[in-house]
Amino acid sequence: MHKIIRTFRRSFESLFSFRLLLLTFVPPILAVLAVFMVFFFYWGSWTVGLEGFLQGLWPFQWLHDFTGWGGYVDAVAAIVLVLLFIPACFLLALIFVSVFVLPVALKWIAEKDYPHLEKKHGGSLMGSLWNTAYTSALFIFWFCVTLPLWLLPAGAVLVPLSLTSWLNKKVFLYDVLQDYASEEERQAIESAEAKPLFGMGLIIGIFSYIPFALFFLPVFAAICYTHYGLNALSVLRSKKS
Repeated sequence: MHKIIRTFRRSFESLFSFRLLLLTFVPPILAVLAVFMVFFFYWGSWTVGLEGFLQGLWPFQWLHDFTGWGGYVDAVAAIVLVLLFIPACFLLALIFVSVFVLPVALKWIAEKDYPHLEKKHGGSLMGSLWNTAYTSALFIFWFCVTLPLWLLPAGAVLVPLSLTSWLNKKVFLYDVLQDYASEEERQAIESAEAKPLFGMGLIIGIFSYIPFALFFLPVFAAICYTHYGLNALSVLRSKKS
């Protein structure tokens, strides 16, 4: 836990440096605008499709047979779409941050806090793009598959939190280590630090429920994984020497 606390402290210090603060709000604002436009144009067709999907689930069929009323399906479909809005914005903002912001933030943080780290180039730009695209596709797939679990107590919180934590770890850790770590080092860190990285992702996900946190959280998450990944790499190499 002390690793996560130290990472958060250093990340907040980095986040509020003037240069990074300038980059913080652009990706989330663009993401919110883009997702809003998509939801605005497709809300009607998505609502109809989601209503048809929900009506095919046995809990809703049972409720309809028991009460004879099906109007609740409309309300549930609207609620689900509203709940999907924030994760969709976060996913798009995360992609923007991964592609455009993280390389800049990584350069500044590495030069300032980890100047001794040798670059071993265990990854590549194409590998990063593929990792982001593949991981995002898996996230969307599992997000859709696990939607029925949102009907369980606390499911609407725990399911997206777990998936978002996994997404952050898979996307950001590769991007952070692609230049600095060898492939073997990156795999070793992913294995050894899997639980702390997932736990850090859960805490960052909880922050997303703070009002307006979306407007700084994607960049903050990128900075957290930058500090954690580079520090873990530094410790790994110190043990080998």
